[in-house]
Amino acid sequence: MRYCFRPILLFSLSALLFCFYSKITSSFVDCSLAATISSAPTESSSSNKPFELTLRSALEIALRSYPGIGAAQQGILASRAGIGVAQSQYYPTLTGSTTYTRETGNFGPQPGFPFTIPESPVSFDFYQAQLTLSETLFSFGRRRSQVSQNRHLYKAARSQHRRTLQDTVLGVERAFFLVLKDQNLVQVDDLTIDDYRLQEEVARIRYKDGVATSYDVLNARVNLSNARLARVTDKNQERIDRLALDRAMGVVAHASYRVQPPSHISSPELNPDKAVSQALSKRPDLQTLTEQALAQKQVVKFNQAQFFPTVQTVGAYSLDSEFFPLVYNWSVGTTLTVPIFNGFQFVHQTQQARAQMRQMLFQREDLRQQTIVEVRSDILNIRTFREKVAADREIVDQARQNLYLAENQFRVGTGTSVAVTQAERDLASARANLVRDRADLSIAVAQLRHDQGLNLDPVTHQIPQELP
Repeated sequence: MRYCFRPILLFSLSALLFCFYSKITSSFVDCSLAATISSAPTESSSSNKPFELTLRSALEIALRSYPGIGAAQQGILASRAGIGVAQSQYYPTLTGSTTYTRETGNFGPQPGFPFTIPESPVSFDFYQAQLTLSETLFSFGRRRSQVSQNRHLYKAARSQHRRTLQDTVLGVERAFFLVLKDQNLVQVDDLTIDDYRLQEEVARIRYKDGVATSYDVLNARVNLSNARLARVTDKNQERIDRLALDRAMGVVAHASYRVQPPSHISSPELNPDKAVSQALSKRPDLQTLTEQALAQKQVVKFNQAQFFPTVQTVGAYSLDSEFFPLVYNWSVGTTLTVPIFNGFQFVHQTQQARAQMRQMLFQREDLRQQTIVEVRSDILNIRTFREKVAADREIVDQARQNLYLAENQFRVGTGTSVAVTQAERDLASARANLVRDRADLSIAVAQLRHDQGLNLDPVTHQIPQELP
């Protein structure tokens, strides 16, 4: 009986240990994710207040966690290894082999030797060991062109890494300002709800006093319901944009945070000629295409070098015999390989490489023109959004004054609820337009810095110090 309960006891202990370990592991993972996304201090995490996520913190998290950056870094390592692969052709190749066979020595008739030797079932041991050393002496530029090609590809990979960093920064900034816009829209909805709630209260009091109709009360309630519905929509959009921000930062966590508006946003210099000049000299994608075109030029040289002969020397040292001690032999030779005809393969390969090089040059020119258009468009957008923000501020002030007058007229009986409703809608629309245009202005500034290649420090490739 005692032995029957032993497996049950062991199974129960194992289950308890598994549950305990799973609970600890789950808690550790949740805490790690929360720390990754927010890096909040202990005392703030102990409270229920959401962590204030600044733009700099979001960018630091993205540069540390976004998987696309890691992929670009591995691309740099792969390109650097390609240089070593190409340089290895300058070194000799040493190979060794050893063989043991058990074989018979029967010999059949051969041309020029028509005699037959009786077969024998006797077999013999045969041992063989060999070292072979070979090296290419002259390749007429093949090795040099391959090394140069891989060096240009390495530079292109570094430029692509910088491009990935800048794209990541732009993605985080765009998602950050969209979440900030959604937060502000929810606050606008809260203000509108408070205004409509006050309007409903006034209409109900006036209806009790007999100076308003039931239509005024019903109209106020409808306006309040519509404002609440708008808040639900904006709140849902905030949740969706928050998920996009998490994805842009390269983390998927459930930590509670609230984006904090930047204290200031540096105003870029809106000089089109200077901005275009900076973009053409700083854009990493232009540098990537330049290096890829130079690498393809080396491919053309490599294919042209295949028309020339190759000189290779080979040395071998071998030991073989049926029994020990083995008998040694050595040999040294030089081989001159001359391509004579291969179906015009080298000709077509050279034409293909030259066409691919020209294709990259055309792609670079297309990107150069696109860069000029993007930078000039960004400057126009910034100027437009600045004017819209200034106009929105005036409209908000005017709508607030209009609502104040409409409410006072409604209270004293000289105005109508329709006028108050229209004033409320105008104020809510003006506030929402101001929020949206501010967000669009911030995104336009981030887009300009990205298109200029200046949203990261050009030397350290880190977040600029002037970023709040």
